[in-house]
Amino acid sequence: MKRYTITEFRKDYPNDDVCLDKIFELRFKGLICPKCESDNKFTRVKNRRSYQCPNCAFQIYPTKDTVFEKSTTPLTYWFYAIFLQTTTRNGVAAKELERQLNVCYTTALRMNHQIKKLMAGKRLDKLTGIVQVDECYIGQSLVTMKKSKRAEMLKNNETKFDNKTGVIGFVSDNKEIKFEVMTDIKTFKERVKANVSKDAILVTDSHAGYEGLNLHYKAHEVVNHSINEFKNKNNFHTNSVESAWSILKRTIKGTHIHVSQKHLQKYVDEVAFRMMNKDRQDIMFETILSHVVF
Repeated sequence: MKRYTITEFRKDYPNDDVCLDKIFELRFKGLICPKCESDNKFTRVKNRRSYQCPNCAFQIYPTKDTVFEKSTTPLTYWFYAIFLQTTTRNGVAAKELERQLNVCYTTALRMNHQIKKLMAGKRLDKLTGIVQVDECYIGQSLVTMKKSKRAEMLKNNETKFDNKTGVIGFVSDNKEIKFEVMTDIKTFKERVKANVSKDAILVTDSHAGYEGLNLHYKAHEVVNHSINEFKNKNNFHTNSVESAWSILKRTIKGTHIHVSQKHLQKYVDEVAFRMMNKDRQDIMFETILSHVVF
């Protein structure tokens, strides 16, 4: 597999000027001046993050309305942080960015979250083909919980799921992946209909929340795990989406330790992006940067 190496990265982006040129090229390639309608190439304004029209001096700021806007952190730091995300299977923790970039933790965490937004990019359309659907729950388990907190939960008759956040996942046979954090009261059926095309073949386990979906889809194949069935009589399974849960949990527990419900969607979107691009490391950096224009 072809790789985009640190040597190539440093050669391509040695300083902030080159990084700014890249952002300008991505956002304003072939720009015609909106003020004088000149098609002459915009020139860089010295000591500023801007470019101006050589005819009327109208200025464009490439970082405006992007994750880089109002950031005093050098663009080379941002680009290197993005590069690091392309070289790992399980993500990069904010503490690691803090150490490598020598910035404060607050800055590193903000950069990490903003880069995750870039990785998510534009939302995928409804999935088609054979689509596996399953759900998992992210959060602290009763076993690792403080004794006092566990006692309080048991006193209030709360279950092991009351301290967790649900995530529903969709994996198609053409390797498209979507995750949705379940923080509202929508049903499983509503979430499936919002993310899967009606001409798809749906594959789920025997959870009651998926019952009746055969009326809305081309077919609904059920794998009954309660009787140790891992492939049904028509040879359908949910192995792909269950593998995705393994990667998601390894990313959160192994790299980030803990993720709050507020920010969980960013992390699951990152995992989805990484899984969809795992065989394209050589272009992952360019793909993430291209999302600046969304």
